[in-house]
Amino acid sequence: MNKLLWATALSTLPALASAADFTAAAPVTGATVYPQGATVTRTVTAEVPAGAHRILFPVRQGMLSYGPPRIVPSDGVALGATQLLSGYVTDPETIYSPAQQATQARVEAVEDQVTAKADEIARAQVALDAANARLEFLGSVKGGALDSIDPEALRAAAGLIGSETAAAQLEKQQTQEALRGLAEEMKALKTELEQAQADLARLTPPSGPVDMMAVSLELEAAQEVELEVVYLDGAAAWRPDYDLRLTRGEAASIEIDRKAVVQQYTGELWDGIELVLSTADPFAGIVPSEPYPNLAQIGNAAYKGRVASSATYDTARGAAESEVMEEPMVEAAPIVAGLKVEGLAVTYDYPRRVTLSPDAGEGLQLALDTVTLEAEEKIIAAPRTDATAFLLAELRNTLPEPILPGEASVYRDGVFVGRNMVPLIPAGAEEELSFGPLESVRLEWKLLNNDTGDRGIVSRSNTREQAMEFTVENLSDESVDLTALYALPFSEQEDLELDVTARPAPTREDWEKKRGVGEWDMSLAPGEKKLVRIDVTFDWPTGPELIWQP
Repeated sequence: MNKLLWATALSTLPALASAADFTAAAPVTGATVYPQGATVTRTVTAEVPAGAHRILFPVRQGMLSYGPPRIVPSDGVALGATQLLSGYVTDPETIYSPAQQATQARVEAVEDQVTAKADEIARAQVALDAANARLEFLGSVKGGALDSIDPEALRAAAGLIGSETAAAQLEKQQTQEALRGLAEEMKALKTELEQAQADLARLTPPSGPVDMMAVSLELEAAQEVELEVVYLDGAAAWRPDYDLRLTRGEAASIEIDRKAVVQQYTGELWDGIELVLSTADPFAGIVPSEPYPNLAQIGNAAYKGRVASSATYDTARGAAESEVMEEPMVEAAPIVAGLKVEGLAVTYDYPRRVTLSPDAGEGLQLALDTVTLEAEEKIIAAPRTDATAFLLAELRNTLPEPILPGEASVYRDGVFVGRNMVPLIPAGAEEELSFGPLESVRLEWKLLNNDTGDRGIVSRSNTREQAMEFTVENLSDESVDLTALYALPFSEQEDLELDVTARPAPTREDWEKKRGVGEWDMSLAPGEKKLVRIDVTFDWPTGPELIWQP
């Protein structure tokens, strides 16, 4: 990391000999996340006495990627110079956050318990070894060694050996039982230790030598100082996601559950932060492109290619050089995110604190709100390519804000039918959304003949005659109104004469201004099938080939 020195010092700030350094953690407490990138806020808190001092806090990944952070002090604090100190802290535990300190203390406490339990197991193992040694000795006593003993003494010796053997066997049994219990306790402690270590790793504490930011300040009286450190970071993103639920009938409607999938991959846990989602793009260019002279010439001179260029502004640096202000938080009702529309940008203030994992693959899905829009059902059939008709819903966005582009889970009458894309639907705009195939409306297309050849004895033109037909069949027990679409051939060349006959003729032509696409409005009773026949004749001069496919 390059060494940086930013001087924002007040020229009248005195240098006091009693100046002291106070280290503090700088956890992420808030973020405004954009479709790419985020404005991140860290909060540094420290008890500082009166006078001129410095607060030192760790510099984490991304803080300096787009220029120096903006530091906002609490009331009564005069800021001085801000300086980067590379590798300043060698023991990172000294700048752990309270949560990291508490978890580290738990790790150390469980480690002590594991050590104590290991000692207890070792002592039990010593007792077991002693019992085994006694049994081995008692078992080594042979009858020949007792031949010289009188019967009374023999009985006493045998009794002693028996009682000692029983006592050693009992001690061995009890020790083995104790060892099994100690082993289970050790297993539980090791599991607890692994969990504590995992919890500490999840909190992503700093490791190794740590770069620190030193902020000079002056206080008239002792107080708790709070610094807000605000900066732009590119390692975050969010995208909309929807559940679309179509309710069919005369009063058809679409219920839209709006959600957000939020990710950050800074390598650091964002724990319990205040979250704002914005559609703004601070990485976009803020400087217009510069036009260059565009000279036109004729002549015999060698052609000199004109390189079209524009002012390629470093958008990331430009965004960082402009002061990035976090938008104010708005109180929102529980569960439902607060919505704001500011020009072309839309923001959601999430009403609860959230925790974002540093793993890029673990996106957090948040529910924003639910809205309902009136809809009109429409059935579209494309017999040339599809085997079934499809159900569409036409809606008008009557919301004061746009519906943002994103992926959606589509439900029809409470049944999940698949995933689809939702385009940008500006406020007041109309859009058609598809709600999947209608298996009860079957489509079929047939190629009837394909005659190609010359006409007359003297061949001056080539001819191709083609007959096609498609059918639409209603297999349901209800009447169905639909629109069938078929792309009829057309020609834009004078030498290519084309005659197209459709029976019945299309209701309308040039569907959605697409040349030659015909529309057939159909009403089908239950079990009814309708047929459309299309005959096409092409005539063109000898020589060129016809490029067309039915």
